[in-house]
Amino acid sequence: MNSGCKMVYIWRDPKDTFISMWTFLHKEKSQEGQQLASLEEAFDMFCKGLSVYGPYLDHVLGYWKAYKENPERILFLRYETMRADPLPFVKRLAEFMGYGFSDEEEENGVAENVVKLCSFETLKNLEANKGDKEREDRPAVYANSAYFRKGKVGDWANYLTPEMAGRIDGLVEETFKDTGLLQHDQ
Repeated sequence: MNSGCKMVYIWRDPKDTFISMWTFLHKEKSQEGQQLASLEEAFDMFCKGLSVYGPYLDHVLGYWKAYKENPERILFLRYETMRADPLPFVKRLAEFMGYGFSDEEEENGVAENVVKLCSFETLKNLEANKGDKEREDRPAVYANSAYFRKGKVGDWANYLTPEMAGRIDGLVEETFKDTGLLQHDQ
């Protein structure tokens, strides 16, 4: 936090985070012939803080604490809230970065155009995101298209049992208890 840079942190419902990570890795690695953990095994590891990217809840909590100490330098957002109504968050992000929309830009619908251009649907359908993983200018492990699945909130319900969902919800409550994070719905 000593660099002076501003940071935007977007956290997502851990249930959807797990499903996105599991389906991504399962699809990509199984195509390479690698044997992967079942959904149940991967879920148990995720709940224990063992995942490819480290313990998710600890990661979120760490950035939440940093945000509380440096709110002028960190914009802390919730994916589900943003996804439901992105326009105010695009405006808030522009202000946070020091490049708010002018009155003229507001009147001309520039913020609305930014929302449309940055939407999941638009990004997923860009030609650059449909191609193979190899490019002359940048070698890649996965094709750009691999990073786009459904873009839906709540898809975890199609994968997790009520017991699994309850387990993650309990971990969320326990981890974020008395931090104010769960009341911060932005």
